[in-house]
Amino acid sequence: MFRLFYTPEWFNGWDIVFEVVGLFITLLIAAYSWRIYRVNKENRYMYFSLAFLFVAISLLAKVFTSSLLYFTPIRDVAADVLRPIAGPRLSFSELYYRSAFFVQMVSMLGAWLLIFFISQKSRARLHKFYEVSQIALFIYLVLLISFVANFKYFVFYLTSSVLLGLIVLNYYKNYLNTNKNKYAWLVMFSFFFILIGNISFVFVFLMRGLYAVGEILLLLGFLMLLYTYRKIVGTR
Repeated sequence: MFRLFYTPEWFNGWDIVFEVVGLFITLLIAAYSWRIYRVNKENRYMYFSLAFLFVAISLLAKVFTSSLLYFTPIRDVAADVLRPIAGPRLSFSELYYRSAFFVQMVSMLGAWLLIFFISQKSRARLHKFYEVSQIALFIYLVLLISFVANFKYFVFYLTSSVLLGLIVLNYYKNYLNTNKNKYAWLVMFSFFFILIGNISFVFVFLMRGLYAVGEILLLLGFLMLLYTYRKIVGTR
């Protein structure tokens, strides 16, 4: 059975619970962001909503692949569905697994890249050729890294960590530029938790227990971000 890396056996199944909860939280964040956009018409909230829809797609893909790995009945149903395409021996089953992991990675990296652009100083990116070409280059790199990470998983989490580090730095600058606004601080700290969670995933090959640490920190980051957006919506 193909898998990106081995996780602690005692945590198998629990990670799905964390990811399902995270999936609903990210959808709520996307909904709150869209609601704020509808009120003030600031495009960055629309893009933020789109970014968290990408995160939700990534988590959904991860829930799907993890369920196939952990639960035999689900794996048997998937095998029956794929058998007409993959053949009686399911000779292409690994390709389907890798495709699901690719969707997971490209969606998550695309989300972090979009949030990185949002967190920067606002400027008309789509009206200048060199800005558009830079975005196209970043998209190409996201696709390439997602492909390579199917063979070396830590490339995905390392790239995510780099993007998240830049996001945290940008939101820290935003915090300083907004007279240390408490909501700006909470947003920055939310992404800091997500960053540390991704760094934990990078080193799973050294200690499998770091996978559980990463899942917990990721969920804490999402929860803090949801709390912040609920507060922002409540003040409008």
